[in-house]
Amino acid sequence: MKTFQEIADEIGVSKQAVYKRYRGKLYKSVLPYARMVGGTTYIMEQGECIIKQDFASDSALARTHPERVQDTLILMLQKELKAKTSHIEELAGIIREQARIIKTLTKPKSKKRKTPTKQLKMSAPLERHIEKK
Repeated sequence: MKTFQEIADEIGVSKQAVYKRYRGKLYKSVLPYARMVGGTTYIMEQGECIIKQDFASDSALARTHPERVQDTLILMLQKELKAKTSHIEELAGIIREQARIIKTLTKPKSKKRKTPTKQLKMSAPLERHIEKK
């Protein structure tokens, strides 16, 4: 959890600017993530993200700190790309394993001629025992 000052320092704006956004257009969306402790308002991570996204979309911030917005965007895209790459590798492994299984299941069996087996004669006591059942 962070204070308005900590959030403001991270995004490069004043504490008052963050507080005005919180009390203004972001109030309903950030309020569930705000906690009051000893007279100080703390914003949980989810609320912090809402505030930062709103400032990032603001063109004034992009003009005053374009490198910060660009760096944040690049880091976010790199993280997303890394996650998708690992997911693709995982899926490719699953496909390879399924292909291997299908190959073994559909492999034609060799056609060997079966030699006729000799029929064994049962002993008389065994025949009588089977007939009784």
